[in-house]
Amino acid sequence: MPERTASSDRTASERAYVVRRVGQALLVIALVYTIVFFTLFVLPGDPVENKLTSPQNPLPPSAAEALLRYYQLDLSPFAQFAVGLGRLVRGDLGFSLVSGKPVVDLLAQGLSDTVVLAALAFVLTVGLSLAIALTAVFAPWGSLRSLAASVPVLSISAPSFLVGFLLLTVFSFQLGWVSSIRDQGLASYVLPAVTLAIAVNGPLSQVLVQGLTKARREPFVDVLRAKGVGERRIALGHVLRNGAVPAVTMLGLIVGELFAGAVVVETVFSRTGLGFVTFESVRDQDTPVILAVVLLVSTLYVLVNLVTDLLYPRLDPRIVRRTATGRRRTPKAAVA
Repeated sequence: MPERTASSDRTASERAYVVRRVGQALLVIALVYTIVFFTLFVLPGDPVENKLTSPQNPLPPSAAEALLRYYQLDLSPFAQFAVGLGRLVRGDLGFSLVSGKPVVDLLAQGLSDTVVLAALAFVLTVGLSLAIALTAVFAPWGSLRSLAASVPVLSISAPSFLVGFLLLTVFSFQLGWVSSIRDQGLASYVLPAVTLAIAVNGPLSQVLVQGLTKARREPFVDVLRAKGVGERRIALGHVLRNGAVPAVTMLGLIVGELFAGAVVVETVFSRTGLGFVTFESVRDQDTPVILAVVLLVSTLYVLVNLVTDLLYPRLDPRIVRRTATGRRRTPKAAVA
């Protein structure tokens, strides 16, 4: 009976934790939309009307008038916000002030390329960080461990635009392995993905090195050695699992950095992804597109952090969570 009660309390605590984190994620997204909307659309001088009525606007007068009616600029700021929020719920992100195209179509055109680029860069980042951390902690030679431990610092110090230009110079202009102009399919993603991975892997590598070093000194490692467990199994099956837990929380930050870094990298490599769409919208003061891009990236960032937070307690059962009643409960630690 006590075991059933404890199990029920644990289940209720987990449900409360999930509900609380989902609520916090939705609140962050709502706040981002609210702040960006009022920053972009309610500035003095009415940036939407100024853009649509500007002589330099490429839209024909009839299209500009239609957009002026669509955004209902005669309403109060709060009424405009309510109208925009209602459209957002229906999946209507508005129209570009420069091209007149639906913002959803513009995002869809750039998002697919950026997602592929970010996914490849994410895989490279994780693989590179693991290789650096394992070498820095478990390499048999001290000089190699020191060299691996210094790599994250060099990575953090290298600007992504400089790395991109160097990769273009060597592998495109000198060696000719990858074209800087033509689309070569998956091969065209390699250099931008490597540039992004080098730019963001430094902090992850540092956290992994610190986590593995700490986990290697834990008492359970001596216990496993006493039981005759091999060093490789201890390193990869136990130390890595325990030491990598702190780095999991950085995955959400890395995703945000990948999308933010895409603005620079896609400009350097002349790629028409989400970063390029962002660059053009900021240059042209296309406020609906800017709002949609910020909302999209923020939503992706929040969702990745939400998934990370929900998985984090599963990776380490020692993590203390607040129950729905406000008490603190510490599950018994388990040796992985």
